[in-house]
Amino acid sequence: MCVFTHFAAGALLGAYAPYAWLAPVFGLGSHVALDVLPHYDFEDIRVEILLWLLCMGLLLLGGVYSFAVIAGGLAGVLPDLENLLWKTGVIGEDKKIFPGHTGIIPHGPKAGKFNLALQFVLSAAVLGFLVWRGA
Repeated sequence: MCVFTHFAAGALLGAYAPYAWLAPVFGLGSHVALDVLPHYDFEDIRVEILLWLLCMGLLLLGGVYSFAVIAGGLAGVLPDLENLLWKTGVIGEDKKIFPGHTGIIPHGPKAGKFNLALQFVLSAAVLGFLVWRGA
């Protein structure tokens, strides 16, 4: 899944975590759940980072500063930090540790660009909802 989708899903689950300290756990869990689905990923990590920053900026500009929402979103993105390090050559494939990136948990098959449009729409709806709700 794209980084912005992981952020939006983690933020949404963080908003509904029964305790704020559980928000990062929910966000991390959302990463696993989304990565097993068929999905489209950008090849250029810079696009991913730019779109993620845009999503985070939209929440902050919308007045959403809650620890649970931001922590859930960041935890949802955290596993892809190793993908960033791998794509930039800082670590090798053998140094990945996240189960969905090592093959311990199967990674979803590659989907077409329609999936990207779906990720945009769903992420925008989630972020809009969080801003509207005042999470």
